[in-house]
Amino acid sequence: MPKTIARILANDDAVGSDELEAAINYLDAKIRDAEFRDEPFPFLSYRNKVIFEATLELRRNGYMVKT
Repeated sequence: MPKTIARILANDDAVGSDELEAAINYLDAKIRDAEFRDEPFPFLSYRNKVIFEATLELRRNGYMVKT
């Protein structure tokens, strides 16, 4: 399912690559902060980070297929 979502986002002009990079940085910080505070692992943050990273990878490799 994350691959499907990443493909949809990769084709969505409303979501900018800069916005995705900012979201990835924020989510990465949130995950590290939880680890530092010895809190439960924020799975949804990790899931979204993986989706956004896959979206950027698809865009950078030119994989743009209209769905």
